[in-house]
Amino acid sequence: MRIAALVGVLVVACAAAAYVYVERTPAPPKAEVVQPPDEDEWIDHLYHANPADVAAATGQVQQLGPRALPLIHKTLQDPTASAEHVKAALKACGILGPAAASAIGEVAEQLPDPTVTAEAAVALSFMGRGAFGPLREAAGSDDPVVRREALRSLGKLKDRAPLDARAVVPLLIGGATDADPGVRAVAATYLGIIHEGGANAVDVLIAGLKDPEVDVRRASATALGSFGEQAAGALPALRKAAGDSDPEVAREAGVTLVKLQSK
Repeated sequence: MRIAALVGVLVVACAAAAYVYVERTPAPPKAEVVQPPDEDEWIDHLYHANPADVAAATGQVQQLGPRALPLIHKTLQDPTASAEHVKAALKACGILGPAAASAIGEVAEQLPDPTVTAEAAVALSFMGRGAFGPLREAAGSDDPVVRREALRSLGKLKDRAPLDARAVVPLLIGGATDADPGVRAVAATYLGIIHEGGANAVDVLIAGLKDPEVDVRRASATALGSFGEQAAGALPALRKAAGDSDPEVAREAGVTLVKLQSK
């Protein structure tokens, strides 16, 4: 009996000890559930007022690379897409550059939309040689804003693609005599940046020194400074422009005169 009682006491004691151990032993931590990253998150933040959000979205697009294209295509093809999403898709095309070449047609279709003309043109300027055709066509648009932004992007695309200057310069020379002063000013600016085209380019820039619009005269005076000896024939017109009623035109003409006469 004593042995049986002792055994019973030991069993109860062991059970109690096991209970206390179990109660005091902390439960293992629950495994954290990691949500997979949302690869479409950039579309909400790439065109945003918060610079940190824009930087993060830009990094995501760069990391995704071509994997961002399905959402770009979907957004540009969606007539109900918000303006912010369309601008984000266009900006993403610029970030991806030639890797987004499959979207060139869709980006070009956005050019006539005045709310995104500039953004579409900028995107095309990064997207490689395939963007030349749509931009060349847009340079003949009836809309002066489209013509202006197309010429601006053609000027940038020349070095980014790169393109043969012989394909771009004639378009800029034509733009220098456009009916719209904004187009003329952009054309003159990029003729100076590219500084090719020889006498034909110099001639339209000399004519630009007498343009009724200040921006065109100023851009022409600045551009001529890039042509070196080829612009020797512009010296008389530049001397006259150095007395222009607009101080900025007069200053740029004077600076260009110093450049040309020092060579």
